[in-house]
Amino acid sequence: MIDAVFALAGDGKLPVTAELVADRSGVSVASIFRYFDGLGDLQYQAFEYFRERYEPLVRVIDDGSLDERIDAFVDARLDLFEQAGAIMALGRLRALEHQPLLEASTEIKATLAAQVRGTFAKETSGASPARSAELVAVIDAFTSVEAWDVLSRTHARSHAQIARTWRRCVAALINDWNKGAER
Repeated sequence: MIDAVFALAGDGKLPVTAELVADRSGVSVASIFRYFDGLGDLQYQAFEYFRERYEPLVRVIDDGSLDERIDAFVDARLDLFEQAGAIMALGRLRALEHQPLLEASTEIKATLAAQVRGTFAKETSGASPARSAELVAVIDAFTSVEAWDVLSRTHARSHAQIARTWRRCVAALINDWNKGAER
C-alpha cells in the first residue's frame, strides 16, 4: 500500500485517496483502514519509508573542492527531486490536514537545510552566524523542490539544464557572498 502511494504520487494523482490506493495495491479500502489509522497514517508511513529510502540523497558532501561539492550537491538534489518530488508534493499538500505529516515535512525541510549548511561549511566558516544563515537559506531556497518544480514543469527545463543553472548560481552566490564579507 505504501508503494501504491508512491506510484500514485509519481503519476501525479494528487491528492491520493483510499480508493486509489486500494485499486493500485489490489486490496480493499477496508484493508487500508485495518492496517493504518486512516489515510493520513498511511501517508505518514509513506513519509517514514521515504526518509529511509532517500536518506543517501540528502547526505552532507564535505570533501573535495568547492566545484566538486557543488556538483555532488546539485546531482544529489536533482536525483532526490526526480525520484521523490511527487511524494514531497503530496506531503506538502496534506501537511495542513495531518499533524504527523506536517512534522515529517518540517523535518525533511530541516534535513535539506542541514545538507546545505554542512556541504558549504568551509565557505561559511568565517562569516557571522547571521551571514552564514543567509547564504544557507538562499542556496536551500534556490535548490528547493519548489524551485525544481517550477523549472522542470512550468519552464520545461531538462535535468541537464537545471543542473547547469544550479551549479552556476550556487557558485556565483558563494563567490559573491565571500566578496561581500571582504567589503
